[in-house]
Amino acid sequence: MEKLVQCLHWKEYQGLNGWVMFCSAGAFAKKLTREEAKRCGCTIAQRAACKKIMESNLGYGLVPDILEEEKVATREQKAASEP
Repeated sequence: MEKLVQCLHWKEYQGLNGWVMFCSAGAFAKKLTREEAKRCGCTIAQRAACKKIMESNLGYGLVPDILEEEKVATREQKAASEP
């Protein structure tokens, strides 16, 4: 079966009760920058479509958080200061 969503974070597999489809970035509370989201196709429209697919299959859906510019700067500063 071809994947419904062409994204490196999208996972699909056949479980005991049918197909399981989810976003691994959302499931593991990953935070993406706008550039990272753009590269993998995580647009507002695509996020809504992914969430709808997950809710229809699993009953709920989680999508990754998109960081604002000031939070990206803070994250980069913390990464630079760590040894």
